[in-house]
Amino acid sequence: MSHEIREADRRHPVVLRMEGLFPADLAGYERHRRRKGGDLGHVDETRSNLNRRLIGNEDWAQRALKEIEDMRVENFAKELEGLKKRRRKAELVKRVVEGPKEPWRGTRHGPLREVIITAHQDWFTAFDQGNMDDLFGESREDRFEQIAVAWLKDSFGEDVIHARADLDETTYHIHAIVMPRSRTKDGRKMLQPSKHPLIKDYEKAQDSVGEWFSELGLKRGERRKQALREAVQKHREAKEAQDKDVEMPVELPQHVEHVSPREWREKKERQLADREASVGKREKEAATNIKIANAVAAGDPQVLAQVAQPDGKSAAARLFGKAFTTLRAKSRKAAQKEARGEVQAQFDEIKAADDAIVEAAAALPEAARKKIVKARQSLVGRITALKRAVHKWKKSDPKDGPEV
Repeated sequence: MSHEIREADRRHPVVLRMEGLFPADLAGYERHRRRKGGDLGHVDETRSNLNRRLIGNEDWAQRALKEIEDMRVENFAKELEGLKKRRRKAELVKRVVEGPKEPWRGTRHGPLREVIITAHQDWFTAFDQGNMDDLFGESREDRFEQIAVAWLKDSFGEDVIHARADLDETTYHIHAIVMPRSRTKDGRKMLQPSKHPLIKDYEKAQDSVGEWFSELGLKRGERRKQALREAVQKHREAKEAQDKDVEMPVELPQHVEHVSPREWREKKERQLADREASVGKREKEAATNIKIANAVAAGDPQVLAQVAQPDGKSAAARLFGKAFTTLRAKSRKAAQKEARGEVQAQFDEIKAADDAIVEAAAALPEAARKKIVKARQSLVGRITALKRAVHKWKKSDPKDGPEV
């Protein structure tokens, strides 16, 4: 290099991020690339025309999706052909019903990788004594871009299907998409991220990109992933050795702010430590809940009174209030059902008695029948009123209403 690297540049790290993607995510990626969707609050749209494609055609996403679909169909046909040759009729029928499978193993990260490479904005804006050309003889963005493209191609070869440079955000950065093509022993085409050592080992990727960009004076990023894992392990061991009711904070590695187009990536690592740090709090809450549950089971009148509070402010009310309300409602419904059952029984008895009277009257002399008919008129009116009431209940609640 013809120019000496300034000491001020040596303190800036090259920032590398990788994120898993599924093929279905490419549509959203493209909308954001074209500035037609996603979070555009940090984008200076007056500079979006400066963004440039570095690797791949304009329709790279459509081509990738078409290739993946071809993989699915070809693998399916090859699998059916193999089953047919081996005369596995039952398996053949089953696979025909199931249809083509995705050409990758189950993964929560996705078979594709988005790669982001950048550095601190201060490094990109630095220049010597008013000379807008950088000490490398070219703009820093151009030099950074050349090394980034070379590193991507050297690391992932033709599996880098797309790369672009964004110049309309706070800091210049490069996005790339890696589609890790592979082939199994039986000839099926698959997407296998672990085929690339730098995807399989994230720390190795940081070492590699650090070496490539060292000629620009940039250094490897701090080993935060490893430091966070060590901090989490240290916290877990401390919690196992101490009283659960005592809080024991663990000093985590100091977070160094890098301007990144995806700042939340670093937050994910910190969230793991935060979850571990909250174990003590959850254990206390669990102990309190168990204590309340035991008191409710024992019939503690004070706790039961808290459960019955309609405002639900106490812990007991929050835990069991809804359940008790449901039980009370069921109790009322059961009481109503029991009452309706009693009415039904009484109605059946009255109806049976009336039928018996009518049957007996048929065998009496006419004079006696007239007296019975006259006396029965008031009874018929009551039977009719009761029958209406029974029908009304049945209509309001068909499940509980008695049969008439």
